[in-house]
Amino acid sequence: MYLLLLAIAPGIAICFYFYLKDKFNREPAKYLIVCFLLGILCAIPAVIIEELGTSFSEEYLQGTMPVAAYIMLQAFVVVAFTEEGCKFFVLKKYAFPKPQFDEPFDGIIYSVMISMGFATIENIGYVLQNGVGTGVIRMLISVPAHASFAVLMGYYAGLAKFNIEKRSQLFLKGLLLATLFHGLFDGFLFLSEDKTVTQNISAILLILGGLVSWYLAIRLSLKSIRIHSNLSEQTHKANNPFQQFEN
Repeated sequence: MYLLLLAIAPGIAICFYFYLKDKFNREPAKYLIVCFLLGILCAIPAVIIEELGTSFSEEYLQGTMPVAAYIMLQAFVVVAFTEEGCKFFVLKKYAFPKPQFDEPFDGIIYSVMISMGFATIENIGYVLQNGVGTGVIRMLISVPAHASFAVLMGYYAGLAKFNIEKRSQLFLKGLLLATLFHGLFDGFLFLSEDKTVTQNISAILLILGGLVSWYLAIRLSLKSIRIHSNLSEQTHKANNPFQQFEN
């Protein structure tokens, strides 16, 4: 039971953190819960696509390129793009059209809720299989990483909501940026686990590369949160001109 709680707690805690950050016009809880549940469900097509992609790459690509290049291809295309693409699909099709999506920060909070649903179900599998140590590491590193990727995607979704002319470009930029950092994070860790690669490059250096990409994603996500929090505050005051005189 404690392993299950350890697996679930990080995602739920991050959800509450972002819910509280949405200070000016909070989204209906029912929509946020649905986003979380849809994030769980979109793990199903992600797993299927990843298995198909892995089978294809093993049959047609493995051995045709350097091992490190093959691993990074797996990390970026098979894993990162697939998972972020599934999350993006839910964000665009379910959350984005909602009338309640009416300020820039909403892109971030909806994206994070979807991602935390995905990360939580993924976390349950890893923690129940590998134990407390894995649970602690994923609580500190992997789940926050998923949140940071979601923030980057949601940041551009928030911009896209209010820029119809550049909506497609902004959507694409958010998806690709989330995929970039997800791919870098996973790719370095995948490389560190391959004995062929670690014969030439220290596993510690490769893990450090993953942590550097994690750090950069966190920094960018915090900056994105600040920007959209300020934009949402401005939007709220513009829609409520007497708000500054309240209290």
